[in-house]
Amino acid sequence: MSNKFIELDPPSLLIFQRPFNVPKTRILKIKNITDSTIVFKVKTTAPNNYIVVPNCGEVKVNEVKNVEIKRNATNEEFPPDFKCKDKFLVQSMKIDEKEIAKYGDNAKDLQSHLMTKFQEIDKQKKINPGDVKQILGEDRLTVVYQLPNETTIAEAEELASSRESLSNTADATNNVTANPGNVAAATAAATKFKEEELAAAREKIKELQQALKGYQQDRLIQDLTKDPTAIANDRKVNQATALKKSAPNKNVIPVEVVAIVALLAFLIGAFCF
Repeated sequence: MSNKFIELDPPSLLIFQRPFNVPKTRILKIKNITDSTIVFKVKTTAPNNYIVVPNCGEVKVNEVKNVEIKRNATNEEFPPDFKCKDKFLVQSMKIDEKEIAKYGDNAKDLQSHLMTKFQEIDKQKKINPGDVKQILGEDRLTVVYQLPNETTIAEAEELASSRESLSNTADATNNVTANPGNVAAATAAATKFKEEELAAAREKIKELQQALKGYQQDRLIQDLTKDPTAIANDRKVNQATALKKSAPNKNVIPVEVVAIVALLAFLIGAFCF
C-alpha cells in the first residue's frame, strides 16, 4: 500500500450531471497532509473526455490546491443505465523546497520539470515497485454520470465517504486482531456491551410483566362490572367449549346433548346471579 500524502475532496467519486451537450466542470480539492511540500499529478483513463487544469503542481504544508476538471461537451446520448468506466489517478510525493525554488516564478518550466519527474517515477515503478511505493502516493477517483433526477451530488459523495469510513473500520478491526493487547481490550469492551444488553433485557422483561399485571387487573375489573346476563352467557360458552374439548375423539357428543347442557348452564347462571 502506497503512502498517504494528500486528502481529496471529493474523496472517491467524481460525479458529473447529465446531459453533456454543454461542458460540465467539477472542482477537485487536493490537501497536503504532510509536514513538507508535496507535488502532484492528475491522470485519467479518458484524456479525450476531460481537461484538467492544472494537471500537476505543488502544494505547501496544510495548503489546499483546487484542480478544475472539465467534462467536454458531446452530442452522444448515454442510456439511463449507462455505467461510466472513466477513472482518475492522483499521484503525489514529497519534494525538496530547493528543487522548486530554482525555477522561481517560471510556472511553465516548473510544470515541465514535474511532468518529467513523474514520468521517471512511473518507469521506476515498473522496475522496482516496492521501493517506489515508499515515496509515491496514489489516490483513485471513479467517474459517475448522473441523471438530473437521481441522487444529489452531496448525497452520493456522502455515500462514498461512508464506504471509505467502513473500509477504515475494517482495517482497524484487522489491527485489533493482530495485536494481543488490542484483542484483550476488544474482549473487555464486548463483555461490557453484553452486560449492558442483558441489563436492558431485564428491564424490558420487568416492563412486560408490569404491563401483563395491569392487563389482568383491567380484565378483572371488566368482569366485576359486566352485566350478569353477559357473565352467564360467557360461562355458558366456556362450559360448552370445555365439554367439547374433554370429549374423547372416538365418541362424538350429539348436538342435542350439547344444546341441553348449554340450556342448563344458562338457567343455572340466571338463578345464581
